[in-house]
Amino acid sequence: MARQLVHSDGVPGRHDANKARRRTAILDGTLTLLRETPIEKVSIEAIAAEAGVVPATVYNLIGSRDQLLLACVDRVIDTLIDDLARIPLNDDPIGAALRIVEGSCDAFIVDAAAFRQIVGAVNGISRAGRSLAVDPARLQMAAMRAALESGLLRSDADPVAMGRQVFLSYNGALFAWAARQLTDEGFRAAALHGLWTVLVANAATEHHEEIRAHAAGAATRLVAAGYGTPAN
Repeated sequence: MARQLVHSDGVPGRHDANKARRRTAILDGTLTLLRETPIEKVSIEAIAAEAGVVPATVYNLIGSRDQLLLACVDRVIDTLIDDLARIPLNDDPIGAALRIVEGSCDAFIVDAAAFRQIVGAVNGISRAGRSLAVDPARLQMAAMRAALESGLLRSDADPVAMGRQVFLSYNGALFAWAARQLTDEGFRAAALHGLWTVLVANAATEHHEEIRAHAAGAATRLVAAGYGTPAN
């Protein structure tokens, strides 16, 4: 059932709050519909009705349908970055790197029915500024730098290149998940496999065997999760 239309009450000082509430209602309404409806059947008019606003409000506050889908992803990114930035890096750099990858996966998996459709739809959309998926690269760079300073990595390891490669592996896993080439567990396994592969290639000699064992375990979990087979 569509909600009652949301109108500004005209009270000074409440305009921004009302605008924010309507924008939140529009994004929430989009996700609600996409959990049960194919994306090609979800129109701006249907989203507006679910959100309790008129279609013009959707266009005025967010924009086109493509911009609306990107806004849904951006909201996840904003919340995720805030959460991941709180992870301490220095005590356990590799544990922090794992948490960054796992959190980046779970942020989309938690609403899989909606975000599989959204991520798949926005794959080819041109956008300025940030990338589609949450960009864990800077946080991963910091984690890799902490790992280097802790002696876990070779002295010639490049934390910037390592963080960037972990992000690229995650991004590939995200799109494979959206295309249903990976299950939820396969998404996590593929992203973590990318992290461990980068770590084992840069591990300090005294830590190489331990990290290699973790990398081998990640590869086993990826195969067990059905990598390369259609997801349900």
